[in-house]
Amino acid sequence: MQLFSHTMRRTTCLGANLRRKLSTAVELPGHAEVVVVGGGIIGTSVAYHLAKRGCESVLLLESHRLTAGTTWHAAGLMVTFGSLSSTSTAMRKYTKRLYSEILPQETGLDTGFKPCGFLELASKPNEAFNRSATSEKDRLEEFRRVAAFNRFCGVDVQELSPRDVEDLFPLCRVDDVLAAFYVPTDGRVNPVDATAALAKASRTRGVDIREGVRVERILCEDVQGGAGRRRVAGVQAQGGQVIQADKVVNCAGMWARELGKTSQVVVPNQACEHYYLLTDRIEEVGTPAGRSLGVPCPALNVLVLCR
Repeated sequence: MQLFSHTMRRTTCLGANLRRKLSTAVELPGHAEVVVVGGGIIGTSVAYHLAKRGCESVLLLESHRLTAGTTWHAAGLMVTFGSLSSTSTAMRKYTKRLYSEILPQETGLDTGFKPCGFLELASKPNEAFNRSATSEKDRLEEFRRVAAFNRFCGVDVQELSPRDVEDLFPLCRVDDVLAAFYVPTDGRVNPVDATAALAKASRTRGVDIREGVRVERILCEDVQGGAGRRRVAGVQAQGGQVIQADKVVNCAGMWARELGKTSQVVVPNQACEHYYLLTDRIEEVGTPAGRSLGVPCPALNVLVLCR
């Protein structure tokens, strides 16, 4: 078993040679209606949907390779459960359809979507972590309220007993579990594969995607008669090349805050260190009893409130 820590330092020097080679090999366009900065899952999705809505001049700039930032090691959860917003729930339902049906049909590429199911556990509050934890009744009532709203929005949410949880996920300790909320058709996607599918679908619709092009700053200009107001004018790429743009979309991930500063825009985004485990195969996480062959345990989420 290996433990990995990923921080901003990992990608500060990644692809320096790549940027030099690609940014000098091909001349960049001088103007685009929309410049998208960042080639992760968010940037490619923005470019795809802009083109799908009829935007004919979209330029996506990625400083390294697509998914080279934080996308490549994202968890990839595809979950429709959990929101009390009809807008958010509709977006979640659309996104699942996008990854499971729309993109594979448009591109012929597999996004890695696996409908293994999703379990949200309602467990007893642990006072060791949070002395002001809500009561068991409040915690369970909250999830039941969310589940009822999600059902109203068309999400198939099932309330399960601790015994049901144990059957679905044998490694889960259930002595402090009050109930669980299960969506059988939720699951996870492969973030890299999903990004590749979005990129291919974007290019098919005319999006210009350039890798190895670092955006140094967002350019702004004063609005005539705007009493000090400013508007975006374009971006400046590494090497000083200027690309004029009517709109700029900042999809730079954990670098979005630094990029925003170049145009005096505050992006409330803070990069945080996180960990994940790479393990050998664990049979209990493979195909539990009662599941179809090859169908793994569902994705499981536990809410932990810490002081």
